[in-house]
Amino acid sequence: MSGTFSDTWHEVSQLRLGLLPSVRIHKQVYRGREWYVLQEMGSEKYYRITPVSYWFVTRLTPKKSVGEVWEAFIEEHADCAPGQEDVIQLLAQLHHSNLLFFRSDANNEAIFKRYQKHRTREHLGKLMAFMYVRVPLWDPNQFLNAWRRVFSPFFSAPAFLIWLAVIFYAGKTVVEHWDALWQQGQGIFTLGNLPLLYVSIFVLKIFHEMAHAIVCKKYGAAVHTMGIMFIIFTPLPYIDASSSWSMRSRWHRVFVGGAGMYVELFLAAIAALVWASTGSGPVNSLAFNLMVAGSVSSLLFNGNPLLRFDAYYMLADAVDIPNLYQKANQQWLYYMDRWLLGTPKSEPAADSPSEAVWLSLYGALSLFYRLFIMFVIMLMVADIWIGLGALMLVMMGFIWVLIPGQKLLKYLLTSPRLVKNRWRAVLVSTGLLTTIVALFMTMPLPHSLKAHGVVQAAETVQLFADSGGTLVHVAVENGDRVEAGQIVVRFENRELDQEWQITRHQIEEAQWRYRRSLSSPDQEAAPLLEQLEALREREATLTQRREALTLTAPIDGIWEGKDLSSRLNSSVARGSLLGRVLSETEYRFVALVRQTQADRLFAQPMDIAEIRLVGQAAHTLHSEALRFIPFRQFELPSPALGINGGGPFVAQPDRDGRLMTQEGFFELSATLPPESSVAEGVRYANGAVGRLRVELEPRSGAWQVKRYLQQLLQQRYQI
Repeated sequence: MSGTFSDTWHEVSQLRLGLLPSVRIHKQVYRGREWYVLQEMGSEKYYRITPVSYWFVTRLTPKKSVGEVWEAFIEEHADCAPGQEDVIQLLAQLHHSNLLFFRSDANNEAIFKRYQKHRTREHLGKLMAFMYVRVPLWDPNQFLNAWRRVFSPFFSAPAFLIWLAVIFYAGKTVVEHWDALWQQGQGIFTLGNLPLLYVSIFVLKIFHEMAHAIVCKKYGAAVHTMGIMFIIFTPLPYIDASSSWSMRSRWHRVFVGGAGMYVELFLAAIAALVWASTGSGPVNSLAFNLMVAGSVSSLLFNGNPLLRFDAYYMLADAVDIPNLYQKANQQWLYYMDRWLLGTPKSEPAADSPSEAVWLSLYGALSLFYRLFIMFVIMLMVADIWIGLGALMLVMMGFIWVLIPGQKLLKYLLTSPRLVKNRWRAVLVSTGLLTTIVALFMTMPLPHSLKAHGVVQAAETVQLFADSGGTLVHVAVENGDRVEAGQIVVRFENRELDQEWQITRHQIEEAQWRYRRSLSSPDQEAAPLLEQLEALREREATLTQRREALTLTAPIDGIWEGKDLSSRLNSSVARGSLLGRVLSETEYRFVALVRQTQADRLFAQPMDIAEIRLVGQAAHTLHSEALRFIPFRQFELPSPALGINGGGPFVAQPDRDGRLMTQEGFFELSATLPPESSVAEGVRYANGAVGRLRVELEPRSGAWQVKRYLQQLLQQRYQI
């Protein structure tokens, strides 16, 4: 409890009030301790209080003043009685929840002030959540009453066994079709698919929210509100299932929280089976979007207890810690108040060591995760309009920095709890903040550059159809190992053969005419000799082209060719690319450095690079042979680095089929160590993707944050 006395107690002590007759009280047990939920039947508002608060509130009556009730309560329960500050806070919160009625002419300004503060915080929260607006539309309670017996069996034990079987079978099917799933998933966020994805999410959310309502009704609770909520201006359905708070069994409350995901995952499993059994078309596309939206998005958001969605309430009920988020924050405030500021009478929010562990872990994880989510949402909003992103940034600064700073300052200067240790609290707070800011501005921190790239053979020889003709024989398949001189393909070219034969006859004729000119004084031999030499050169060229009809591997390596077998007995134009031979003796990793990052490579030398390949990320490769090409390029070395291939670069094919990026990049290549010298299991494959990391000169945290924001604005918003 907080301090026993309050400066504003005289404004409250003469009030005569009590709980509204329409308030129903539900007893619950959390971690072996009793709690009480006050439910106002008219407004369906709920408020959870401790047993001490319950004992005090139930003694309130218009026949006695608040001061008289408090003094009598102290005499009966001196060891656990609430302080005056606690009573004022409790009455203000009950007044806000419309759970009190007044029979007094006394000044209730103190309660009203607390009520106004609570309302101010609520308005600030709504202002911050201007992209999360709810619009109630319908009272589904009568509908649920009428259909209760029909819907309830879907949430029974036999239904759960069917659910498990369908989920298992669908999961097995997805694993068997993983390659097709991955390939189709590359285009899930394309403009053409977004409308279908949104429709899928909207339909699933209707079933999701109705599942909450049906399970609430299954356990006897009422559901009076269904409507539309706007999340980042996107309309989605919602249902108010707060009536589950009145349920005595925590496992009933957990089931209410998980019912939405339970239904979504089942529908996603059905969609997966439909997707796997249908070919390309509208049905297949709709099933694919339902499968992804009902599984991935449901688990990432509703299934994440660090966000205050379904899994948060399920976790709070499962571990028996009501108001988990608020108590976790209070526990961390206790740590700072007790051990940093030195306040001896500070009390923890946890009631046991195990609860303290839960609160400490959850408070730390949820804080950083919420900041991350807010940052991501701010970027999404800024993509819609940069002005909204700037507004959200200002609001985040107001909510996360200015308001806590104002509260801290007021607490340090005016709180009666710091009478004995105010100077220590002020000095520690000032010193700690100054130290953090100074370290952030000046302390060098590790700094590195990361870039996506692709593995390439250091020596690559391309094979072209030098002569052209009809493809009559393919000796190797794509991926086969070849040796230098080994036949790869063979062509036939009748026109070339005929031309060669004609040239041979022309040479014989030219030789006869030249010999005849030598015996006749009337003919000059020189022009005939020049003609003969020209024909012999032509013969040599044609002979070389005829020999080129049979192509052999120029080096030892791996043959990487197009699908030549399907082109057998078809004509191939002269100069057409047939494929290439990749040397296996040496590989390099070619990383693409964005233009916004490249200036850091111009300014300092690079000693060593760390490389991790996709699928082999457990092994880190090191290379000291680095080469930076200081010329901006636009052609991607591999489709895997394009956004359609899962890479970071937006690229479009040009007239020649080359993938060209919209923004330029610089090439940084690193020679990979031989496979024999790296960890067992590491294998190089031409075209394998990965990431390269280069350590740069350490910089302060402030410099790195500033640099990151500059790159973000330039790259994402062209500012």
